[in-house]
Parts: sequence; structure tokens; C-alpha cells
Amino acid sequence: MTEDYPQEYAYLRLPPHEQLRSCVGLVLVGMAARARVGVGGLEEAVEVLEGCHTGDAPTRFRFSLAGEGVLAEVEEPASGGNTETSWRTVVELVS
Repeated sequence: MTEDYPQEYAYLRLPPHEQLRSCVGLVLVGMAARARVGVGGLEEAVEVLEGCHTGDAPTRFRFSLAGEGVLAEVEEPASGGNTETSWRTVVELVS
């Protein structure tokens, strides 16, 4: 990723159904393959992302290629109690 190109994201919105939780792992594996990142630590990364999935409301994830790796973020309410949200990086895979 260079400064010449804008950051591109892949978004995933998961409904609060436990059966769909594994979808986040499929997206991460696909992004890791695209970035040609090794599989070391991939299982743990998927577990972390699955742990961010909530059972009471939809959970939004976003993925991006960053340098020679992949960033995975989860959307969270911003501090202050208003309706704004922010993205928190929860997984960073590098080659």
C-alpha cells in the first residue's frame, strides 16, 4: 500500500446468529491469501474475530490490505454515548 492509492476496505455485517460466526474466518482467510500472508497464527486470529461477534445486534467488520499484511477491524460505539462509531483494529496479519 502506498500513498498514491486510497485505502480500500471489504466490509462484512454479521447478524446476531451464532451459526454465521464462522463467516468472518472465511473473509479473513481470503484476504490473507490475497495478501500472500502465511497461515501461522491464522487460527488464533479467526478465534479473536469470532469473539468480537455479538449475539444481540449485528456486528460490522472491515478488512484491508496494509503493506504486506491484512488488518481486520470491528466497529464499536465511539466514547461519549452518542450515535457515532469508530473502528478498532483487532487483528493484524503480516508476512
